[in-house]
Amino acid sequence: MKNFNWKKFITATLIFIPIALVIDILYDKLFKIVDLKETFAMKNMFFKVAAALVGAYFFATYNEEEKEEEKQ
Repeated sequence: MKNFNWKKFITATLIFIPIALVIDILYDKLFKIVDLKETFAMKNMFFKVAAALVGAYFFATYNEEEKEEEKQ
């Protein structure tokens, strides 16, 4: 956990959640009718938030690993 950057993690999470929503709405618009009740349903939001957290975790730790390898 020493390579974990909380500031980058929180910032990335707050950026990735709206991106996930926009992607879902665009996907719905392309392939079916947009239903905002379904888009913002708890089961769908859970997976969007989970995906944002995973993406934010990799974003927060990725650059730190490269810097550590360069130091060695």
